[in-house]
Formats: sequence, structure tokens, C-alpha cells
Amino acid sequence: MVVFALLVKLGFWQLGRGEEKQRLEASLAARAQMAPLSLAVALERYPMAELTGLRVTVTFDPHTDATFLLDNQTFEGKVGYLAYQLAKQQDGHWMLIERGFVPAGNDRRVLPKVDWLSEPQTLTGRLYARSPNPLSSSLGLEAGNPHRIQNLNMDELSQWLGTPILPLAFQPQQTNWPYPQPWQPLAMSAQKHFGYALQWFTMAAVLAVIALVIGLRVWRARRHQ
Repeated sequence: MVVFALLVKLGFWQLGRGEEKQRLEASLAARAQMAPLSLAVALERYPMAELTGLRVTVTFDPHTDATFLLDNQTFEGKVGYLAYQLAKQQDGHWMLIERGFVPAGNDRRVLPKVDWLSEPQTLTGRLYARSPNPLSSSLGLEAGNPHRIQNLNMDELSQWLGTPILPLAFQPQQTNWPYPQPWQPLAMSAQKHFGYALQWFTMAAVLAVIALVIGLRVWRARRHQ
């Protein structure tokens, strides 16, 4: 009974998570259709938790001496990195600009070459915050330039840089951008949560059937005796 109750509880938990992700997906789709705002207006109008997926126009000065490669990324079957570059926005905010996906070479000791931004620019794109890894969220920064990192931990990165940075990354949406830009604002889709919920409910049903069959056999054996 305890295991059955646990399986049912897990099923309803996944069902609730799926409904929550459905609302988030609808919200992201609506934000994608909005006209871009300036970053200052976006920060003033929306709380941080609602900025993911919002289209903004950013004027910034990139820094070539503060570049980062997020490890263990995949795109179209290839393993590599997501490249980020520190930049200062015109109103004074520091933020990370996503350069895009860069495939890794055969030798892990050799980091791939990236065509980093070097001139002040004004670009339109979208903001996002990566979902934290529940098993390990440490920055894991390695020496060098670019710095290889294991997680996009903005708090630890701010402490290392010695200056606060926005807890969001900016993904430019420009034609002829040199690197692919995977878009994964949600770690898991609503459909996957519903699939997991179905699995938990199925396991609970199977357990209930097994318990019923065993109970009937025991009852018949006792009745025969």
C-alpha cells in the first residue's frame, strides 16, 4: 500500500509539472510574438522570473578577455560547448552574450577556436535563464581564456568577476550568425512530464493488479483449508 501510494503521488506530481510546463510554453510562445523592447524597459516592466523568452534590443560593448565555454553540450548529435562572452550594456549592466554552439575536437585538452565579438554592437535577440542542474550547479571554472565552465552559475560567476552580472543570458537573433544557437529554455517539455506521469500511473496499476492476484490466491488457499 505504501509503494502504491508513492507511485500514485509521483504520477500526480509529474502531471502537475506537465500542466505547469504547458503554461510556461504558452507564455514563451506569446513572448516570441511581441515586438522587441529595450533591455532597460524590459528590466523595469517584468520581474526576472518572467524575462525568459522576451525579445529585447541590446547595445553593448563586448570584452574579449572574459569569454567562456559551457561544457557538455550537444547539438544535432555533436558534442561541444556553448560559447558566451561578457559584455557591458550601455546603461551599465554586465551580461553574457551567447555566441552559439561550437563542436569539440578530439583532444579535450585543446579548446575550440571561437570568433569572439570585438566591437560595440546593437543586436536584437531574446533573454533566457538556463535551468539549474539539480545534481551539480557549481560553476567549475577553469583557468585560461576562454574559460571552460561546467554550469552557468551566475552568482558564482559574479563573485569571480568581482562585479554583479544579470542572471540572464542574451541570445542574438541575427541573419548570417556564424554559430548555431540551440534554444532550450525549459529543461523538459510538458509532453515528457505527461509521459512520466503515465509511467508512474501504469506502474501503480500493475502493482495493484499483482497485489489483487496474490490476495485472491491467499484467500482461495485459506478457504480451501
